[in-house]
Amino acid sequence: MGHTLDSIAKELGLSKTTVSRAISGKGRISEETRQKVNAYINEINYRPSAVARSLAANRTFNVGLVVPADSALGEMPYFQTLMTGVCDRAMEYDYDVLILLADNDGITPLKHAVENKKIDAVIVSRCEKDSKVIGFLRESNIPYVVVGDPIDESVLHVDHDNQGAAARMIETLIDKGINRMALIGGGENINVTHSRLAGFREGFKNKGLKADESLIFLNMHKSARMDSVLREAISEGAECIVCMDDMLCNSALNCLHNDGIAVPDDVKLCSFYDSNLLSTSKPSITSLYFDAKKLGAECIELLMRNLDGKSVTNLLLTDFNIQMRDSTT
Repeated sequence: MGHTLDSIAKELGLSKTTVSRAISGKGRISEETRQKVNAYINEINYRPSAVARSLAANRTFNVGLVVPADSALGEMPYFQTLMTGVCDRAMEYDYDVLILLADNDGITPLKHAVENKKIDAVIVSRCEKDSKVIGFLRESNIPYVVVGDPIDESVLHVDHDNQGAAARMIETLIDKGINRMALIGGGENINVTHSRLAGFREGFKNKGLKADESLIFLNMHKSARMDSVLREAISEGAECIVCMDDMLCNSALNCLHNDGIAVPDDVKLCSFYDSNLLSTSKPSITSLYFDAKKLGAECIELLMRNLDGKSVTNLLLTDFNIQMRDSTT
């Protein structure tokens, strides 16, 4: 037989309201009564229904995770790992995660969830320039955290040190005697593109050199120019093709193979982001490893502190690993 607030109240000789207050932790009741109720519900392994718990705490116990609707299949390893970190940590707080597809092309699912009070807080998984998602959340009076650098310290965010890590990789390649590099980058509307570009330039500067601006190619995610850009870079003497992420690197590697250009014998190749998309690459790809699962977990931690009225600050995760592999030997 299932236990209810009514049956627990009758068993303990208390009112339903008193039992509800003891379970929710809200309301004025004695500590002795609270302990009595909690000891009994632990004994019978009672868990309030989701509806009852929501009503008692005035929360939905749902967090919205905004994923860009235009995510290409190749981008999914990152979002899947981030999502795992969010969901695992949310479960520890007894929260569920709603996946919401929204970006600068449309935010209808997000608006629906917020305006219908289906979620308590929001995680924005990608930071875009002039973000409609962030603009809407600013006006909605709902706690939210952005993954990435929104270029606005007033926006709560968690990010990897993409710039610092990219600079360190470039310095490492220069130390190996590789001085002329081409950069293949993603969309200029995505903030991480600018962080990685800054890191690319910074790495050269730290070594007393200057990046060749003519060998920087952005907006390549949906470009049909990959083959011609690679040929141009190699003809201009690029010793190494540096890709901003795993998807671009995988595409570049396929183009090079199809054109009969050997890696690393004819040109070296590396990526500013590592994932299982590159795990079976031949040769193995030199890349930067970031813990996207930890990134997702930290987002939940910030949101839970925010919801509990505790102070929160922006967080920059500085741990990363440079995975030196066959593609730059």
